[in-house]
Amino acid sequence: MKKEKRNQPYSSHSRFIWMGIALGAVFWMLEAAVHVLVFHDVGFFVQVFSPEPHEVWMRLTIVAMFIGFGVYSQWIVTARWRAEREAIRANTELTQIFDTAADAMRVVDRNFNMLRVNQTFSKLSGIAKEDAVGKKCYEAFWGPLCHTKDCPLNRILDNVDCVECDSEKVRKDGVKIPCIVTATPFRGPEGELIGIVEDFKDISERKKSEQELMRSHERLRDLASHLQVVREEERALIAREIHDELGQALTALKMDVHWLRHRFPGEKQSLIDKTHVMSKLIDRTVQSVRRIYSELRPGLLDDFGLWAAIEWETGEFSKRTGIEYEILSDPKDMVLPQKLSTAIFRIFQETLTNITRHANATQVRIILTKNVDQLEMSVSDNGKGIEDREILEPKSFGIIGMRERVHYLGGNLSISGNSNGTTVAVTIPMDPKGDVDDKDTHRG
Repeated sequence: MKKEKRNQPYSSHSRFIWMGIALGAVFWMLEAAVHVLVFHDVGFFVQVFSPEPHEVWMRLTIVAMFIGFGVYSQWIVTARWRAEREAIRANTELTQIFDTAADAMRVVDRNFNMLRVNQTFSKLSGIAKEDAVGKKCYEAFWGPLCHTKDCPLNRILDNVDCVECDSEKVRKDGVKIPCIVTATPFRGPEGELIGIVEDFKDISERKKSEQELMRSHERLRDLASHLQVVREEERALIAREIHDELGQALTALKMDVHWLRHRFPGEKQSLIDKTHVMSKLIDRTVQSVRRIYSELRPGLLDDFGLWAAIEWETGEFSKRTGIEYEILSDPKDMVLPQKLSTAIFRIFQETLTNITRHANATQVRIILTKNVDQLEMSVSDNGKGIEDREILEPKSFGIIGMRERVHYLGGNLSISGNSNGTTVAVTIPMDPKGDVDDKDTHRG
């Protein structure tokens, strides 16, 4: 059997040559027979095997033409046979690639009819291959882009070379599957547009991972925001303890020193001088307690509100750095939730810290405005200006903290810099999404 299969192509490849030789031999004998019938000069066998020279030349010419035609015909048939085999092999390879592709694929004509689908598409859409062929594409695996101008087929018909988009497709059982859809033109032998080839990559797992990552990110942000709130509460508690306990103790101690000073006899001048030194030390300690208390939790923020705290903080900032400032507020008499005021004040403190460290500025302008919908704060300086890489620096924890505070309150933070300086703009809705108790308000 194997020997026959090997010989069959060889015999089929040479049969036209043998046919040419056979036709030449038949012509030779027919020519000899006709010559004998017409001229009667010699016998048939003599004419076949010993013809005259001019007869030989004529017969050989015709025989050569028959053999040449057979050779040429055989060359054409062999070339066609090879081309057919190449086409069959290429079609088999393409069919195998199409049918076994990891992505779901289908071929759709210009009238939205599905011409072909692969096995992956059948599994993804829930429709058998034989049932899918011939159906409209929007009947088998449809999505929100169907019947719109953004439909991949419509865009390909508008001479778009390739279309790639994220879309949600609906299976036969109604389950929605997120996919990356890639559509390319399907052209005929002459380059005419027949339809499109659509490729569907199932990204359900990726979407789940993205959603889980987003949920994890949000949980981390909520935790960071909660820690900020807890930190502020602890700072306020520590500040009150320092103010109440240490402040009262130092005040009592100073009164006792004053009492001792007036009880020493006049000849004990060294002891009286010591009480003066002790009194000055107590005064410095009281100042330090007040400074620590203000840094932990400015009393102005709790007692008089955001505007007074910002004005005081800016004044202290100007004393330390020598930077001139201008503050504008509309209105000055603001009533804000306490946690919102605290967040804005901490962002403002971080902004002043960055100006001190990096800006080399000589002037600062602060604008604070409040309307029915939102609270806006803008802090601008005339320094060297922050660069984009500094804004995006992963280790810029101050900026990251500012962003997290603003995000927690559902607002927006914008930082921009140029040769004229840097501007930090904060916008927070008056109905923030964060854990802000609207009843816990104070005058700003």
